[in-house]
Amino acid sequence: MLEAFDLDPLEEALYLALVDSPSCTVDELARLADTTGDQATGILDRLERAGLITRLPGVPDRYCAIEPSIGLAALVANQDQLVRRAEEQAQRARASAHQLAERFRLRGARYPLDLIEVVVGAETVRQRTFQVERTAQTELRAIDMPPYVIDMPPYAGAVNEPALELLGNGGGIRCLYDRVVLDLPGKLAEIERYRAAGEEGRILAGVPFKLLLADDRLAMIVLTEESRTVSSALVVGPSALLGGLSRMFETLWRLATPLHPTDPQPGADLPSEAESQLLALLAAGMTDKIIARRLGISIRTAQKRVQQLMGRLGVDTRFQAGLQARTRGWL
Repeated sequence: MLEAFDLDPLEEALYLALVDSPSCTVDELARLADTTGDQATGILDRLERAGLITRLPGVPDRYCAIEPSIGLAALVANQDQLVRRAEEQAQRARASAHQLAERFRLRGARYPLDLIEVVVGAETVRQRTFQVERTAQTELRAIDMPPYVIDMPPYAGAVNEPALELLGNGGGIRCLYDRVVLDLPGKLAEIERYRAAGEEGRILAGVPFKLLLADDRLAMIVLTEESRTVSSALVVGPSALLGGLSRMFETLWRLATPLHPTDPQPGADLPSEAESQLLALLAAGMTDKIIARRLGISIRTAQKRVQQLMGRLGVDTRFQAGLQARTRGWL
């Protein structure tokens, strides 16, 4: 209860005993706390110096607690002062970091090769990812696709704290998901968690690579090996390359389909009557044979129409087709 006031468990036990009792002797408190008289005396002296208790006149010595709203007030004020000092120190640290970043940027203008940092090793990539994310002050943009670094989403229990902190501080996140992520266990629940926190998500088939953009300050391209594991990454500073990656993201973003769209806009792409009928049958779980019978066509024609519809939706499976159709408001 009193850890915030830097009282250890024995000090807290003696103090609370006095809060609950009108007054106690050293021996009584020692028995209550299961400690020696000498140790209890030393603790009572510290509590008295801290202004939490007072010694009553008489023999033997008796102690009572000072009314907590008064006795603890000085400690609360001390804690407030420590917090203010910590905030001031944090402000000075941020200012120093900004000055050093500007100094490094100017050096980078003279040495272009320093604008690209090579990060090697999965754990180092994971740590650097969080560092890049924490540099964002207004917006994070990301292209998300497998594989993932161990202990990062979508694995159980993993939470991207820097991303949630940015959203909580009024920043924005736009994430472009490769459609293959929808087949990963737990991924839809993860996407929904970040959407609820304020992330804006879209989906696109065949994104080029994993990318992270922190404002217009830094970009991170995650590289993978043939074994489909994260092996290294490139961190790109302010440069023409960073600008090109930013423009590429915006182009892909315009081509992507919102995962959680708003109301359809006038003139939006809508399915034909035949496509709507086919979607309804697919949503009902109909097989190709039943679809063919219901539409009065051959099974081969039914299969061809399903493939054409999936191609238009930009998906590979019927499950993804249903998800995309609902996303676009076609169902």
